[in-house]
Amino acid sequence: MCTYSELLAGLIAAGKIPLRKPMDLAVTYHDPCYLGRYNGVFEPPRAVLRALGVQCAEMPRNRGSAFCCGAGGGRIWMEDSVAQKERPAESRVREAASLPGVETLVVACPKDLVMFQDAVKTTGLEGRMAVMDLAELVEEAM
Repeated sequence: MCTYSELLAGLIAAGKIPLRKPMDLAVTYHDPCYLGRYNGVFEPPRAVLRALGVQCAEMPRNRGSAFCCGAGGGRIWMEDSVAQKERPAESRVREAASLPGVETLVVACPKDLVMFQDAVKTTGLEGRMAVMDLAELVEEAM
């Protein structure tokens, strides 16, 4: 199996994806549950970010210790309990926003994209924190 982050990393390394526009961004990357913890894919997305020339700050909880976005197990469609202080996605975007200079949270999972885009709105970080998929950044650099 080859994930799209692995495919992008390989194509960029082979020179098959021309990166024409340097990305002057300060980002952080969220390791998705299934890509990272379940499949052990940690380096390819970071290799893509390095090739794009972005400044990437690691969140305290990263790689095998990354925090879930909260969508797994069908929770993306469930209502949150009243007793729950904060949704996992809200906690995660706050963590990303706490990193000095970081304005973009990069993801490599469609559920993460939806969960974090919503959390940016519900935490009042709209306009301060963008959420982008890794493939979107590659497209911009092409």
